[in-house]
Amino acid sequence: MNRLINTVRSKLAHHPTVTNCIYYGSLFCAAEVSQQLYIRKYLPRKQEKPPKPFDTAKLQHVSVWGYVMAPSYMALFYSWLDTRYVGTTTRVIVLKTVIDQTLLTIPLLLVFFPFMSWCEGKEDLTTELKEKLLVTYAVSCCWWLPAQAINFKFVPPKYRIVYNGVCGFVWANILCAIKRGGE
Repeated sequence: MNRLINTVRSKLAHHPTVTNCIYYGSLFCAAEVSQQLYIRKYLPRKQEKPPKPFDTAKLQHVSVWGYVMAPSYMALFYSWLDTRYVGTTTRVIVLKTVIDQTLLTIPLLLVFFPFMSWCEGKEDLTTELKEKLLVTYAVSCCWWLPAQAINFKFVPPKYRIVYNGVCGFVWANILCAIKRGGE
C-alpha cells in the first residue's frame, strides 16, 4: 500500500496542475456533500420527517465545476499573477488581493451561475446570475479579501490552489447556500 501511495505522490508531484485540480475539486465537492448531508439528512430527521436521497445530479454538476473549470482557470491565473507581482510587501499583497477579487472572482461568478443553470436544464441561463451575482460578490469580498491577503503573505505559490481549496471548502458551503436560496 505504501508503494502505491508513493507512486501516486511521485506522479502527482510532476503534474502540479492536475494535483491542484484534484485537491480543489475534492474540497469543493466535499462542501456540496456537507450541504446535502445537512439539508437532506439532518434537517428532515430534526423535523421528524424521512431523510431525502442525495441529489447526485447536483453533485455531478458541482464536480465538473470543482475538478475542472474553477481550478484550471485558477492555475492559469495564479501562474500569471505570481510572476507579474512578486513579493510580500503590503503594497504587493494589497494589489494581488484586489486583482484576485476582480480578475479571478468576477469571471468565475459570471460563469458559475449560468453553468449550473445549464447543467440543471434551465431555459434562461442568466436569471439566477442576475438575482444572485451582487449578493454573492459582496459576501465573496467579505470572505476572500482577508483569506487572500493571508494567502499572498504566507503561502508559497505552489500551495496557492490547495490553500484556496481549503478556504474554498468554507466558501463553497456559502456559495451552495446562496445557490440554494429559494429552493
